Amino acid sequence: MSKPLNQIELGTSCFVKESGQPGTLQRIFYYPTKYLVKTDDGEFQYYSTHEITFEGYDRPKTSLSIPDVPYDGVGSNYAVWVPFQAESQVEHHFLSSKQIVWEMITSLELYNVWFDGIQRAIPDVTSERYVHKFSLAPWFRCRIITIEKEKEFGFDFQMNPFYSEYVSFKIEESKNGVFVICNRFSKGPLSFLALFNWNKGKSKILQKLAEITPTVELKEDDSSNVLDSSAKEPQLNREQTIAFVVNKSLDGDNDPLNALSDKVTRGKAKAFLVKIKRGSAERPAMPDLSQAAPASVQSNTELSQEQTIALVVNNSLDGNNDPLNAIEDKVTRGKAKALLVKIKRGTVERPPMPDLSSSVEPSNAPEGAELSPDQVFAIAVNKGADGDMEAVNAIEDRVTRGKAKALLVKIKRGSAEVPPMPNILSSEKAPVNEKKSESEDEMIDRLVAAGVGGDMEEINSLESRVLRGKIKAAIVKAKRKK
Repeated sequence: MSKPLNQIELGTSCFVKESGQPGTLQRIFYYPTKYLVKTDDGEFQYYSTHEITFEGYDRPKTSLSIPDVPYDGVGSNYAVWVPFQAESQVEHHFLSSKQIVWEMITSLELYNVWFDGIQRAIPDVTSERYVHKFSLAPWFRCRIITIEKEKEFGFDFQMNPFYSEYVSFKIEESKNGVFVICNRFSKGPLSFLALFNWNKGKSKILQKLAEITPTVELKEDDSSNVLDSSAKEPQLNREQTIAFVVNKSLDGDNDPLNALSDKVTRGKAKAFLVKIKRGSAERPAMPDLSQAAPASVQSNTELSQEQTIALVVNNSLDGNNDPLNAIEDKVTRGKAKALLVKIKRGTVERPPMPDLSSSVEPSNAPEGAELSPDQVFAIAVNKGADGDMEAVNAIEDRVTRGKAKALLVKIKRGSAEVPPMPNILSSEKAPVNEKKSESEDEMIDRLVAAGVGGDMEEINSLESRVLRGKIKAAIVKAKRKK
């Protein structure tokens, strides 16, 4: 029973903690709280609240509650200097796994983004030994001293010719992520220079690293369920996935919807649910899972990590962050964000758009003609440049689709040219090839003339909104001139 100890009823039985002698409460005194207790031997004694316990009353133990994860992840830090020796430590909590954090810490090409004082990381010698592979500081060599996978990484280096410094990163797992502890140590008469700019720069290096480190949003208890559902859902394309989760949500089960990792698909599904509840859309048919195509994510393996980073970075610089947010590999996404930071700071140039293969749905490819991945990509981009985005939107691979859209943005801006249309002629696609021979201006003139005459069917069937708008505007102008 929980009750203030200064409101206990007189006559309540109690026990003296030190001797265990029973007694009865006679009177309560305030400021500070004191109790007059009559023991079983007839004596009267005064006791404080922590010297006796009352029968039927629980006194909760008072303790300082310290959260497992510090506020904003920022842990303790200190810097100490004694003659000829400087030492500092920074601690930070990362909402991520130790595998991801280890990849970020050992990615030496990213050090100039978050490690204060390092401008670049370049190869030192052509050696297969990891400890000889990189030179971290602007002008001085460094040596990687300690490597214990996913536990500790340490190296010594020089920021200037007056002192050298040893830096180590230790990774410790916790319930909701990992703690990273950075220890720095230097010796020498000028070792105090190692603490220069400590408060503004060096004490915040792990905070900068946390900004570009991918976070793990899933809890341990839910990870198995999500993995089970994700193992089944890769066989569905986006439209089938939306239909599936919408039907589940309408039946009262929101778990499949909330478990979607693709933000675009989840957003479209939620928007579809709103339309259905408003009555502006009908409930979609439940997809037949038994006939779903197996594993549509195989095209992701066609991109290397460097090519994927170059692709999503170009997309983000063009204003499209969807491919970046859709990257499932958290390390790759973190490296891409770090590269964006470098480009915006002006320390690195924008990477060239990778020329990679992509895949379009087999239904959109001409039957009887075997297309190479480069030809399929060129066809999709050419169709998009002509106003037909169906081939581009049909690409199931999010990264490849984003790459095609980014190239289209460059083409419209004039910073890139339309790739040549591959020469693939087949009997089935002959009517399409004849249409392709008509330029956009000729098509606009023909459709404007038809629209002035009252034939709007072909105009309204155009997929490109921009092209459709141009033609309708030209029709209005033509009618006004008459």
